[in-house]
Amino acid sequence: MKKEKVLEVKDLSVSFRTPNGLVRAVREVSFDLYKGETLAIVGESGSGKSVTNRAIMGILAGNAIIDSGEINYENQDLTKLSEANFHKIRGNKIGMIFQDPLSSLNPTMKIGKQITEAMLVNGNRIKNRELTIYHHEYHNYLNVLEQIKILKREIIDFSYEVSVDEDLTKDEKKAKIIELKADHNSRIKNLQSKTTELKKIFLEKKKEAKEIVKKEVDQINLEKKNALEEISQEIAVLKKSLNDSNKEQVKKEIEAKEHLLEEKREEYRRKFKVTKREAFETATEIMEEVGITESKKRFNQYPFQFSGGMRQRIVIATALTANPELLICDEPTTALDVTIQGQILNLIKEIKKERNLSVIFITHDLGVVANIADRVAVMYAGKIVEYGTAEEIFYNPQHPYTWALLSSVPDLDTTERLLSIPGTPPDMLFPPKGDAFADRNKYALEIDLHEKPPYFKVSDSHYAATWLLHPDAPKVEMPKIIRDRVAKYKKQDKAEQVKK
Repeated sequence: MKKEKVLEVKDLSVSFRTPNGLVRAVREVSFDLYKGETLAIVGESGSGKSVTNRAIMGILAGNAIIDSGEINYENQDLTKLSEANFHKIRGNKIGMIFQDPLSSLNPTMKIGKQITEAMLVNGNRIKNRELTIYHHEYHNYLNVLEQIKILKREIIDFSYEVSVDEDLTKDEKKAKIIELKADHNSRIKNLQSKTTELKKIFLEKKKEAKEIVKKEVDQINLEKKNALEEISQEIAVLKKSLNDSNKEQVKKEIEAKEHLLEEKREEYRRKFKVTKREAFETATEIMEEVGITESKKRFNQYPFQFSGGMRQRIVIATALTANPELLICDEPTTALDVTIQGQILNLIKEIKKERNLSVIFITHDLGVVANIADRVAVMYAGKIVEYGTAEEIFYNPQHPYTWALLSSVPDLDTTERLLSIPGTPPDMLFPPKGDAFADRNKYALEIDLHEKPPYFKVSDSHYAATWLLHPDAPKVEMPKIIRDRVAKYKKQDKAEQVKK
């Protein structure tokens, strides 16, 4: 059966402007995410994992530049999306769990308010209904404005990059900048001519949407008036019939009708917006779902009254309130002890299964993802160096960097000394010409220093960017510590299959 693709990241490159030049944080990263699966992105600090996922969320720092590439979600490229349109996706359709619950939560605000805040802010159902009707036209108009903004930003970014290029003379720099400005200004002028017509179409559709929604609101108000009047009349009749002989019975009936009246009012309020009561009910239900017991009582407590593990559960609950389709977990267990790590990992697995979520799990620890990931992308120096199913990455790793990561992770039966990775990651102000891992790789070939390796196919789902997979490369075996572990894991798997 063909899998449903939820997200496609294609040749994404992200840089950061600094006084010393551009830091190439993410370089030509590509991956797909399918419905109901967990993709783990693994690598050392500074490898580009979090930057990639912040680009997906549209929360990059102000000095960040998306140099090239696409992030395709729901038939739209998120890299070209306006902030107004992104606001409807971020948090609602794509949720994110950050690594440190202490910094993610406001210590001065009750956790219930923090969980319900987004629901209440985005809960105007009338406004959302209008936007749904004219969203397509509004999206087209904003996209053209965003393209103009991108072109203007490209002029600034290119001018900056040329100005710090020491290989160019002053005249060459000036000529390059003039040429780019001429090209971009011509494109900006063409786009600006489109905006007038697109704005006219969008405003007409918006006016039409307001008229449609006004009729719907009038109909709801009429229904509300009739329903409330009917109950109010019943209460009035009961009050008139009240006397000493039926006092207790009629009082109970009046109380029941008044309760019904309030329930009806709440029902109609919810047709217009998310009410505080509705938000409270949703929040306490999700708090229970993530393992926070006595949720109604704890709703009014502050973050300091919770342990680290419970605070992380609150952060997860906050991400789930909008019922997202895609959940990004940015090292959610880093600040927790090993026992609590296991609980949070199991919780994420359970929630993913119950809600059929697609999950991107970011971590620097391959051991953490062994039982949670369906597929794994190993990142180094802003690039994905190996990509495959969890079984392929753990049982048949091909890139020396993956070997190094696996060799540095202990397991329960480890007796030999763990291997460390020598050296430090490269300075991404000056990305290496060849394989970025070459200087730290004891298996490096001469070509690794001069030429970037392509992706070599290991299987239909497994690729690795290393010259060791070239047909002409010398035969190199993975480290003994990994070979021994793989043999042991296969033996254990075989024993479990025999038991079944």
